[in-house]
Amino acid sequence: MLNRGPNTDRRLRADQVVVQAVSLPVTAAEALTSAICRSGLEHWRHLRGDRAMPNRNAVDPSAMRPLLPYTFLLDALERGTDFRYRLVGTDIVAHTPRDNTGRRLSEIADQGTQQQLTALYASVVAGRTPRFQRIAYRTRMGLRSWYETVVCPLGDPSGAGDVAMLIGWAEHFHQPVAETGSA
Repeated sequence: MLNRGPNTDRRLRADQVVVQAVSLPVTAAEALTSAICRSGLEHWRHLRGDRAMPNRNAVDPSAMRPLLPYTFLLDALERGTDFRYRLVGTDIVAHTPRDNTGRRLSEIADQGTQQQLTALYASVVAGRTPRFQRIAYRTRMGLRSWYETVVCPLGDPSGAGDVAMLIGWAEHFHQPVAETGSA
């Protein structure tokens, strides 16, 4: 499993990564840049076994302790048109304006990536399969930053086959603006 120190921000050369505007299905873990996201996806696949998706009750925080700072859990509300953050890991909180635990995504208009996240989460609910995305943003200190996230469905305990929750992992990366030669 993963063994990371307290600060996991990684700097990459600007030409190493392409940030996409839409989410993509995860066909192979090798498509993911982030070791954290790859580990999270493998954990989800282990929980899933031979089913389409694991039951939400299969998630045991103690079994993924090294991943917890990068983990988020969401309730899928209103048939996947809105989402409530049930858990937001400490590393994710460190990269956002506030801890959004307990808040609906529709209430977080000032975060800047709400529209992209809503589309990503809704696509996971609709497709009932993991998807990933790289989302770009700029920090207050002028770093061109992005994060990679992988989001996976968790089934309803009733066995109806509906997506009840989403589990995901995110890792942040920073690239100084000066590296690219443009803003």
